[in-house]
Amino acid sequence: MKPTDRCGTCGVPVGISRTMTWTDEGLIRQRRDPAHRMIFFESENLDRLWETMCSELGVTREHLWEIVIAAKSRATRAFLKRSLPWYLNTVSRLVGYRAMIRTIELQGLAMGYGKITVGGQFPERGRPRRITVYIEDPYSVPLFCGDFKGAAEVLERRAAGITYQALDSRRHQIEVALGEEKLEEEEFRVDGEKMARSCGVAYMRCVECGAPMDLQEFEWDLETGIIREKETGRRLAFFGTPGLKAVFGELVHELGERVIDIIVDGERRNTLASMTHEEARGGPELLRKKAALRGLGYLEEFSLQDDTLRVSMCNPAVDPYLVGLALGVYELMTGKYGRATWSREEDFLNIEIKP
Repeated sequence: MKPTDRCGTCGVPVGISRTMTWTDEGLIRQRRDPAHRMIFFESENLDRLWETMCSELGVTREHLWEIVIAAKSRATRAFLKRSLPWYLNTVSRLVGYRAMIRTIELQGLAMGYGKITVGGQFPERGRPRRITVYIEDPYSVPLFCGDFKGAAEVLERRAAGITYQALDSRRHQIEVALGEEKLEEEEFRVDGEKMARSCGVAYMRCVECGAPMDLQEFEWDLETGIIREKETGRRLAFFGTPGLKAVFGELVHELGERVIDIIVDGERRNTLASMTHEEARGGPELLRKKAALRGLGYLEEFSLQDDTLRVSMCNPAVDPYLVGLALGVYELMTGKYGRATWSREEDFLNIEIKP
C-alpha cells in the first residue's frame, strides 16, 4: 500500500499509522526507530518565527536559514542512517533518484509537508551530481531544505550544497549539488530521545490500523500535503523533536540566549491566535488529551490559583514551545499577560506563571 492510501475505518493515511505509534508516555514514536520522537503540531508559525528572529536579532534571512538548514540536515542524516535499509543507496543508483523521491513525496503528503515533485537528476542514472525538486505549500522552507540535503547526504555519503528560490508565493525550487567530500561516520550522529516515563495515557484506537480515533479531528488533503484541524482550520505537520532541538540549539549557539525568548513568545502569540477561549478553559483533562495526541508529553499538573498557573509536564517534548503554549493558555484563561519561570527535573518540565 502507498503512504497516501487511507485506512478504511478511520481515514488516517497508512503512511502515518504504519510508521508511527502513540504511546502511553504521551509520545509519538517512529516504529522503525523508537528513539526518534515526533510531535504533531501547528506549522504555520514556523517561517514567521524565522522572520521574527531575523528582525529582532538583526541577522539576514540567508544567514539564519543557513543555520537552520545545516542543523536540520544533520538531524535528518542521523535519523535516516538509523532507519533506512542498508541497501537503499545501491537501489537508488539502479532505479534513479526519481523513484526514491517519489517515495519521499508520498510520505511527505501524509505528514503535512506540502506537495513535493522531482524536477530532475544529472546525470539521469548512476551517481548524481545535481538533484532538483519542487515543493508547493511547504510546512517550512528551511526545514524542508535541511531534510532534502540530509537525505541526499545519507544516500551518497558525500557533503552537499543547497540552493533555493521562490517561484511564486506557494512554490519553491530547491537544488542539491553533491560534492566529492566524503562524510565521516561521526557526522551521522545526533542524540535521540532517551527512554520516557510511563504515564498511562489511553487511546481509543482504530480496530483496523491502530491509530488513535481522535485523529479523525483532522483532515488530510493528500493532493496538497496539507493537514488541518477540521474545527479551526489550523494547519499541522509532523516534526521530529531531535531535529527541532538541534535547530534551536544551534541558533542559541550562534545567535545567543535571546533565541529562547523569541521562541517562547512566538509560541505564546501562536497560541493566542489559534486556540479558542473554550479550549483554554476546558480544564486539565481536555488539555491533557490534546497534549498527548500531539506527542507533547503527559500533563501531570495544571492548576490555576490566585492568578498563578502551575504546570508540570512529564516527558516534555520541546521546552520553549511548551512554555510559550502555557503562557498563551494563561492569557486566554485570565485575560492577563503572564511571566513564566520554568525548570527541568528529570522527566518533568515545571512551569509557574504569574501576572
